[in-house]
Amino acid sequence: MKIFQPSWVHHDEKSIFSIDIHPCGERFATGGQGCDSGRVVIWNMAPVVSEEAEANKSIPRILCQMDNHLACVNCVRWSGNGLMLASGGDDKLVMIWKKTAGGGGGFGAFGGKSVEHWRCISTLRGHAGDVLDLAWSPQDRWIASCSVDNTIIIWDAQHFPKIVHVLKGHTGLVKGVTWDPVGKFVASQSDDRSLKVWKTTDWSCFKTITEPFEECGGTTHILRLSWSPDGQYLVSAHAMNGGGPTAQIIERDGWKCDKDFVGHRKAVTCVRFHNSILKRMAPKTNKLQQYCCLAVGARDRSLSIWLTALQRPLVVIHDLFQDSILDLAWSHDGYTLLACSGDGHIACLQFTAQELGTPLSEEDKNILYQRMYGKNANFDLTVQAEKEMIVENSDFLNVSKSNPVPPTLIPQQGAKKEELSGNTNLVDNRAAVQSPHAMAIQSSSSLSTHAPILKQIETKTADGKRRITPMFIPLNDDNGGAIPGAVSSAPGIVFGSKSGESLPPNDLKPLINDESSQLTAASTMESIDTNACKLDTRLKKLATVPAPQKAETISNQSEQPVVRAAIAAPSQRLIDRTRQPMVATGKATVIQGNSFKAFGEVRVQIQNNCVKTSYGSLGRVVGVMVTPPQRTERKLWETVVGSPVVCFAVGAKYAVVCSQDYTIRLLDIKTGTPVFPVLTLTSPAVQSAFSFNSKLVAVLTENGTVRIWNVPEKAVYLSTNCSDILSGSFVTVLHVSDQGMPFIVLANGSSYCYCRKLDSWMLINSPDPIMRHGLIGNKANAPVRNMKVYPLSTIQSYGSFTGPKTNSFAELHSSSWQTPASISFIENQIKICEMISSPVELKYWYSMLGFQLALNGSEEKIRQVLDDLLGASPHSLDTSMGEDGDPAVLGISKHVFMEDILNHFKTQTKWQRIYTEYLDQLKFLKERDGRDSARME
Repeated sequence: MKIFQPSWVHHDEKSIFSIDIHPCGERFATGGQGCDSGRVVIWNMAPVVSEEAEANKSIPRILCQMDNHLACVNCVRWSGNGLMLASGGDDKLVMIWKKTAGGGGGFGAFGGKSVEHWRCISTLRGHAGDVLDLAWSPQDRWIASCSVDNTIIIWDAQHFPKIVHVLKGHTGLVKGVTWDPVGKFVASQSDDRSLKVWKTTDWSCFKTITEPFEECGGTTHILRLSWSPDGQYLVSAHAMNGGGPTAQIIERDGWKCDKDFVGHRKAVTCVRFHNSILKRMAPKTNKLQQYCCLAVGARDRSLSIWLTALQRPLVVIHDLFQDSILDLAWSHDGYTLLACSGDGHIACLQFTAQELGTPLSEEDKNILYQRMYGKNANFDLTVQAEKEMIVENSDFLNVSKSNPVPPTLIPQQGAKKEELSGNTNLVDNRAAVQSPHAMAIQSSSSLSTHAPILKQIETKTADGKRRITPMFIPLNDDNGGAIPGAVSSAPGIVFGSKSGESLPPNDLKPLINDESSQLTAASTMESIDTNACKLDTRLKKLATVPAPQKAETISNQSEQPVVRAAIAAPSQRLIDRTRQPMVATGKATVIQGNSFKAFGEVRVQIQNNCVKTSYGSLGRVVGVMVTPPQRTERKLWETVVGSPVVCFAVGAKYAVVCSQDYTIRLLDIKTGTPVFPVLTLTSPAVQSAFSFNSKLVAVLTENGTVRIWNVPEKAVYLSTNCSDILSGSFVTVLHVSDQGMPFIVLANGSSYCYCRKLDSWMLINSPDPIMRHGLIGNKANAPVRNMKVYPLSTIQSYGSFTGPKTNSFAELHSSSWQTPASISFIENQIKICEMISSPVELKYWYSMLGFQLALNGSEEKIRQVLDDLLGASPHSLDTSMGEDGDPAVLGISKHVFMEDILNHFKTQTKWQRIYTEYLDQLKFLKERDGRDSARME
């Protein structure tokens, strides 16, 4: 290794903030402060790397100088093809420079003549503050700029100065930006102590990482992070480990943060990966190694070089400059590293192949990308071809220019919901930073996923002090939905809508201890109009009862869904007030104390073991009329039961009461008279529910028997068993639709629906990877729980399955399976909607199918879907029915679904001919149907 510091590379003794080497390696650019403006200088590389060239006066040192920026230049970056140079500065501007054959645009050092001529071809205006960092995307499709205005702007490098998207989410100055080498992500680092990873498919924030940066302060001018050329590692600038500065290693595989580069004495300002994946024969094993090389610069004026194949740095250089290292640049041949400093000087480090290794060929690198990500590094010609395609259909003129927007299930709720993530305050056992002379990669105890902490953790620090980790209480974005393993943070009340829709007794957690009753949370599953509001005024007083002083032991948390407390909406009308068992077990448990449920103005109250007789204890069941507006109560009826009640439900006309002795009583809600004789099953009931129209009542027993009766007809509608699908779990939610289909949700998150036609349980949610992938991908569109309008989405929202395991991240984002998996999931959703009669959701999933096909579908698949909806082959227009002989599904014409799908194709110019072809056929069918209708009249 050789080190050289050319004194002739300077900005008139002003600071140099950025440096970058041209892809051809013949020139490099610097950016910084000029005499009275920002300065960009293009230098000849030959005099830097060769002593002979430096001594030869005929070889120019400076090629061009540009003083167009009005303030200091903070970053300069060459495009991947070397045709353009981008510069960003304190004047809020990004300038794009291009070499011209001659003319103005620059001048030589000290007023001399320019050797090369570089002209500003575009000035990008969009930031409201200083531009601190720039990064070109792979294949120069976009360029990203970040600023002190807390944003990152993605510019269209094919059509300057067009803005593709503005990434907002940081709350502090954004000081660094870098691209994933395969173009799927762009990462940014900010003074707000966070690093964010953004998806390039829709520019949404995919991941926010904060734990390694919690102790960091805003002590650096820039935070230049870098992505490894194999895409497996994202290395941040300033992070902290055990009170010392580090460069954090973030693994793409699960975004784990358990390793970092330590040893620098002050904040790390910049990291830069070598441009190539390197290889060499391992010294001891003599086997071929593939690895990446990284340079790290810091405010302590030291520079370290690391290989991912080694645990310790390859090189450490101290006091390289008199000020902080501000930028680093590798040459594309792989053996030259340039560094610049705030003291106005640069340094050149030259390595050999024996020291660093040999770069992987482009062919081998593409094979690696194909294996790891399902795509290679070559430019996506289909994207460019689509941009350059001639628009043949006028429908594409305006729509094709806009970014594709996925359909939403509830149009009026267009605003995206941000995921709520709890901050874990884990005890940090990170290793102390070693001296720079013994730098090494250290592991840090980092929480890779925010899993709930089920019990308090107490540790002692080195100085003997106690340190307690509080319990982590996660929240979800399902408007108060259940999360297994979560503990309610504060007492409160949630009101459901109807007894048939509330969480059953075994799924509810006591929130308030009281002598006579406990208030419990019920899940909201349907919104009712405001006219149906019938709440008991006494609940307001009870809601203020303080929480118990002593924390109770909670067992079996991994299987116990708990509902988050929320404020009652005025439009809901079910009141559920019951003392429930502490732990849901799937077993029938006697209701303790007073309990009541209400529907409309009628309330049914249960009190077990309240009447003592010589024959034994009796339970009382009372019907009460609550009259508004004074909320006066009038007793309607009263009856007694000889066995303790374990569960009950209330509908619009009836109430069902289930006892411990396996008996079931169905009562008229207005008179209390029995509708059926007392029925008995093979085991006690654990769940009961009414359909929305109250014509059907469902009961689920301990041994898995599901029985549904048609009350007006006094006949059984369905009798089946779900014990085979319980798999050691138990049912936590039971619902029956107006069509008589029972939905159940298990404690393990899986959910099912029974179909009489198929005589089988349909799988609604499970840990199946395709289902998890599909549900997580569409989670942003999850609606408020509403079983009447959105039954499928509501039941699926109860599932608690998380994202992919850490060792499958690369596979999850592989286009080789992601597209067919998404389409397979959507098509299954469509079939479920058909079977459970959910027309609103059916239309949504057909629209989502069109969205996915437009973005990633093949022509063969698109034609197959459209032909099925059209009802005929593309060459035969003799019928308007599909293979099933029905032109409509759930009362909606298949042509309506077809039009929704075709509308999504208008966002992609490449499908314009298919769009035109099928639109013409659809118009022909409509005109023919219109003529047929006219003849019949």
